[in-house]
Amino acid sequence: MGEPQQVSALPPPPMQYIKEYTDENIRKGLVPKPPPPIRDTYMMFGNQFQCDDLIIRPLESQGIERLHPMQFHHKRELKKLNMSILVNFLDLLDILIKSPGSIKREEKLEDLKLLFVHMHHLINEYRPHQARETLRVMMEVQKRQRLETAERFQKHLERVVEMIQGCLASLPHDLPQTEGSSGDKSTGSAAKKDRVWDKDAAMCGIIDDINQNDSPC
Repeated sequence: MGEPQQVSALPPPPMQYIKEYTDENIRKGLVPKPPPPIRDTYMMFGNQFQCDDLIIRPLESQGIERLHPMQFHHKRELKKLNMSILVNFLDLLDILIKSPGSIKREEKLEDLKLLFVHMHHLINEYRPHQARETLRVMMEVQKRQRLETAERFQKHLERVVEMIQGCLASLPHDLPQTEGSSGDKSTGSAAKKDRVWDKDAAMCGIIDDINQNDSPC
């Protein structure tokens, strides 16, 4: 029996998927299907996560002691944590100078680690707000771009309307018309078409003159 093949936890390179999406495979319906949605648990960076987990998990669920109250002001608590980190770092330097082998050094390192974890947690609690603000800015940019596109289109439309109106005003009023009997509807329709064609021919002549005048010598 052959040795069992090792399956990598990492996804295959993207080129493996890109090569499958050829025009022929797409036409025949042979392209790979998207992966099914995850229902229960999934692995990421070697850790197992639940699909219904909160985006920002509470500190207590991670077995970490909470240093700030349940109701607090983020900005004020971040400033307090920053000051506590500076003070504990100075205490750690004092311990390293006076008694490097003291057990207080490990205790101070654990205190600093806990303070950094809290600061990182409070910063992460701003991530949903950051995502909403990023989305809002993106939508404002898209709205501004679409308004600018609509404004440019309106200006081009107005210029085209002015050009058409100028061309219509330049048409001669004594165009040759084909007279038809009033009782014959087919003859009247043919005469109407002839008049339209005469006007179209005159319009084409005007446009040709404009193009010749605009062309460089």
